[in-house]
Amino acid sequence: MDFITLGMFIIDEIHYQPPRAPDLDVMGGAGLYAALGARLFRPPPSSSRVGWTIHEGHDFPSHMKNTIDAWNTSCQFISTPNRPTTRAFNRYEPSGYRSFRYLNEKIRVDEDCLTMEQLMSKTYHLICSADRCISVIQGINRKRRELSKAVPPNERTSTASIGKPIFVWEPFPDLCKPSEFGRFLEALEHVDVVSPNLEEFCNLLGIIIDLERPAGWVLLRQECTKLVGYSSGRSKIALVIRLGEKGCFIAQHNQCMSMPAYHEQNAASRVIDPTGGGNTFLGGFCIGALQSVGENRTAKFEEAALYGVVAASFAIEQIGVPTVERVDSNEEVWNGEKVEHRLKLFRERVAERTNPASKS
Repeated sequence: MDFITLGMFIIDEIHYQPPRAPDLDVMGGAGLYAALGARLFRPPPSSSRVGWTIHEGHDFPSHMKNTIDAWNTSCQFISTPNRPTTRAFNRYEPSGYRSFRYLNEKIRVDEDCLTMEQLMSKTYHLICSADRCISVIQGINRKRRELSKAVPPNERTSTASIGKPIFVWEPFPDLCKPSEFGRFLEALEHVDVVSPNLEEFCNLLGIIIDLERPAGWVLLRQECTKLVGYSSGRSKIALVIRLGEKGCFIAQHNQCMSMPAYHEQNAASRVIDPTGGGNTFLGGFCIGALQSVGENRTAKFEEAALYGVVAASFAIEQIGVPTVERVDSNEEVWNGEKVEHRLKLFRERVAERTNPASKS
């Protein structure tokens, strides 16, 4: 397996400011969107290397299952016939802030939900508290060791003999606050990448960063560099701040860089609903991290961010998930466009910004 998300699948209600009518029964949840981000870069037959879990309640809509089945991922449906599927209420406030609450009891995905194959994945995406992050990663690593020992040497496959996976942690938004900072630092010792959005990052530190002012970018760099420095046990940790319409900011032990959003030029006409964009970014990011060969983790995670930005661009172009069509036996298009073509265009744009001389 290339990618596993431990995020949940949720059926959303999305409410807007009047007079816009709400959108009901929308596929959502961090697990769905993270799986989407990875799936965009894994067309069949490699789509089966993307894994995730859905707790399927008695009310699970058949059309949603048809959509998910069409992705050809390794989606594990766990039947929960005595309860409904996890549902949530979302409201966009006039400020743009999205309030969120569960409408019924949630069922979380943890290491005990994972199949043998999923336990040997190359990358993992988690969205949870610091305590749960530590617990789940320790559980996955323990089960991987047990699984490796249980397989006779002559029967071990390349999957069973892979090395340490990449753990990408998305901190739970409500727990990004100064009182949780100590536990946040403890969790950094267990992950390879941590990725809050800008609001969550500021809430965690108890500061305000205004990126409409040059001083805001200076402060962002300073605080990111400082936070990366705290992770003394893992000097190569990457901090990826998701900036919405401004792209992302990547800080590592020896370098910082910003990357624009894909739709920065025509956001008003292309961005329909930002819901799930950050989760999709991280799914794409995980696949991108696997594309770089070698030990240069700085370059690996910068490459990963390219994939993340492009993945997010597809997620925000509609309510719910983008549509996929096969154009021939070997290629597919999402929202009418080939993913690799969009990645190529974005790579060229970023390269021009990094090296202005390339324009001449």
